[in-house]
Amino acid sequence: MHKNIYKTFKFRNITLSKIDNEFLLVINKKDRVELKRFKFGKSKSGIKPSNYFNQVVDSDRPVLRRAKLRTQKPLFKNIKSMLSVIKFNFKFAMISIFCVIAVSGGFAVKRYVSGHSLNPELSAEGGFESAVLEDDGNSENIENTDKADVVDDDEKLKNQILLSDNTNYSEEEKVAPLQVSIYKVQAGDTLSEIAKKNGVSMDTIIGSSGLNSYDLIRQGQVLRIPNRDGILHTMKKDQRLIDISEKYKIPIEKIIAQNNLSNPDFISQGTDVFIPDAKPQNIVPGFLWPVPVYRVTSAFGWRYHPVYHQKRYHTGIDIAAKYQWVKSTRYGKVTYAGWMGGYGNVVIIAHPGGWKSLYGHLSRIIVKQGQYVKQGQLIAKSGNTGVSTGPHLHFEIILNGKHVNPRKYAK
Repeated sequence: MHKNIYKTFKFRNITLSKIDNEFLLVINKKDRVELKRFKFGKSKSGIKPSNYFNQVVDSDRPVLRRAKLRTQKPLFKNIKSMLSVIKFNFKFAMISIFCVIAVSGGFAVKRYVSGHSLNPELSAEGGFESAVLEDDGNSENIENTDKADVVDDDEKLKNQILLSDNTNYSEEEKVAPLQVSIYKVQAGDTLSEIAKKNGVSMDTIIGSSGLNSYDLIRQGQVLRIPNRDGILHTMKKDQRLIDISEKYKIPIEKIIAQNNLSNPDFISQGTDVFIPDAKPQNIVPGFLWPVPVYRVTSAFGWRYHPVYHQKRYHTGIDIAAKYQWVKSTRYGKVTYAGWMGGYGNVVIIAHPGGWKSLYGHLSRIIVKQGQYVKQGQLIAKSGNTGVSTGPHLHFEIILNGKHVNPRKYAK
């Protein structure tokens, strides 16, 4: 052994010997012995490790390698450094506590001032700010006075609300019972004016009176007008309340609540049932789009004719409806139903107010001349008759003898 070894530490299979300022580490393993020799130097920043050599003694051959020693810097060099760290941490903790207290006090002041802003007298006198500036050492008395002021303000606010008329008891508002008035149309009456006078919508009068148009009423005609919006429906034979609910998309509970029905499951034929918020079916203001397809293949106006191959004025629109059912665009009278040359099978319907509509190239007609039709009623089927390049619907709207663009009116 080295003569300068003066300290040796052993732990299981590890032996650590100190020789002057160097250390020798011996690690006994099963098939080899590792010798580690390293040296420490000193610097201003603390202990600085030096390079050391690793000598691995193996049963086959020794290997020598150079490596860098990684050591952990000690937490405290001595007791004095430890005490300085504790002192620093104590100061930091006290500062943190002080900051928390200051922030909490700031929020309390903010809440106090916002609470006093409701009192104009206190705000005019300076409020909390004046109390702080004029503090003469009796902070406890001021604090108690401020608390009393807050309580007084809360009581004033509570009494102001509690004793107002808005918090007084009132009887529950009862819905007025359903009433239906009968009105006979006079000369010069319009449906919109009648609806406005009775405080209901035109839909209510149309649906309750069985009208077929928004703008057609005749002198002497009798109208049924409920006192609230909805439809007065007359039950038909074998018709159930659930059927009415599904037709008008109104919950059955809502219908029962609006009607005095002894047995909702069995309603006799001819009984009037009011359906709240319901609107008439298959009827819209203006003109109805005649087919379920909305794609227009040829627009209104000048165009190059696909069959005659020349520029012509197109007095309607062509809709890409292939053998589909055609509806009446509006209530009216069928004034023509039959063959019309290049337009094939055609239906013409005259509507109130100088309006007419034409449906061409039909494959089938199911109405007759002189028949009155409702808006949305099926009248024919689109087709490919006459001069045509394929199945479609030719649709026209005429006002006082002048063709207009159907796309501006039909919805």
